[in-house]
Amino acid sequence: MPAQGIIIDGRFEDWADVAPIYRDTRDDQLESDIDFGDLKVASDSMRLYLSFEIGVERNLQNDNEIVLYLDTDNSSQTGRTVAGIGADIQWAFGRRVGTAHISGDTVRLHQENIGLRQGPTVTSTKFEISLNRNSMIKWVPLFPKDSIAILFRNEQDGVQDVLPDAPRKLEIVLSNQRPVQYTPIPLGRQDPRHLRVVSYNVLFEGLFERPGPFMSILQALDPDIICFQEIWNHSAKETADLVALMLPDAPWYAEKSHEGVIVSRYPILDSHPTDVEQGNLWALIDLPDEQFAVDLSLINAHPPCCEDNAGRELELDAIAAWIRELQSPGGRELIPGTPMVIAGDMNLVGYARQLEILLAGRIINQERYGPSHLPDWDGTALADVMPYHTTGREAYTWRSINSYDRSFSPGRLDYILYSDSVLELGNHFVLCTSEMSQEELTAAGLVVYDTAVASDHLPVVADFIFPVPAMSDETAEMEDQE
Repeated sequence: MPAQGIIIDGRFEDWADVAPIYRDTRDDQLESDIDFGDLKVASDSMRLYLSFEIGVERNLQNDNEIVLYLDTDNSSQTGRTVAGIGADIQWAFGRRVGTAHISGDTVRLHQENIGLRQGPTVTSTKFEISLNRNSMIKWVPLFPKDSIAILFRNEQDGVQDVLPDAPRKLEIVLSNQRPVQYTPIPLGRQDPRHLRVVSYNVLFEGLFERPGPFMSILQALDPDIICFQEIWNHSAKETADLVALMLPDAPWYAEKSHEGVIVSRYPILDSHPTDVEQGNLWALIDLPDEQFAVDLSLINAHPPCCEDNAGRELELDAIAAWIRELQSPGGRELIPGTPMVIAGDMNLVGYARQLEILLAGRIINQERYGPSHLPDWDGTALADVMPYHTTGREAYTWRSINSYDRSFSPGRLDYILYSDSVLELGNHFVLCTSEMSQEELTAAGLVVYDTAVASDHLPVVADFIFPVPAMSDETAEMEDQE
């Protein structure tokens, strides 16, 4: 079936009109709790897309023995013989490694060899992936034909469940329809009065160690407020001074934690770590009264990475508790209706509930951080900006850069969340120069920046539309006269 604009973003609304190509028998697994369900398939001339259910919450890139077998020439005479197909490619999700059986050779595969995309990066009962149909190994196309066969197996302590059930062979004819053509997202604001927030993990002091690409990127983005992560060895003043050299059209103010720096065109009225032992920083930004009716409450977040679920949950709980206290009487209570934004590299690669801590204030460690609290002013959850690349085809904000990270597929780790009861969202996107046309790059003063030159994270951009400032009596009288 044609892909119809499917994007690997960990959401499944774009699969709604795709009927399952196979529904695996429920409760047919052996001793494992992984139980395959519906499989959906879509394709275009560039990529193969799969959506599949596993029946239990797991992290696809860890903690499982699910293996995908693809007979890419739909011939049982080539590849590895598995359950009646000749598998030319196999990919072990939990071990993040694959194998290609090409022309009699066995070749180890990494995720970039097959252009693998996966979502979500957190635990789920359902996942979506895509593969690059134009991938080649040793100059041999991995997808030489338009007809393929697919097999999933859970190989935890033996074969526990199979999709499709034996003796069924699941053959699929791929579409050669051109990918959906998106109108590129412009880099500029929709209105110059919108406030632009950028989140950018600069990777190991990259802003100072490799300033060239960051200067071009920041000049192209023209931010009002930047949440930098991974600035450890330079002060707030050093960071503000460097940004002022890159963007000299305004004074810059900054506050720092041990995980990053908030840099702002506007003065910072107050700041404090959300927990004194952690590196997530809150600031109250003094927005100009003539342009904005209110100030901005902002948190720059960078909780722990990778398998440190406990540490990440503690830090996210602290953020949720801090927002609750900002809205409670006493202390640093905000003026009701003060817009709130949380931006940063959230490292959400563990439990799905961790995003709910931020969005819905669902605190896990309540003995330490107190009760849960819906964080928006109207008693609802915060909103997720959910930006896409300017090309509209991808949603990832991080891609591999070194040998350890190389096994992980590109994923969405960087977020901007906001209180949509008092803020509207304007332009928003992820800047990925490698996907932009030469015309777009030239117009923006950019070139293609490799991850080793700038960062393995991409900058995330969101413009916010604030409440209209209250008019003075004199201004209102003048407008009435007009």
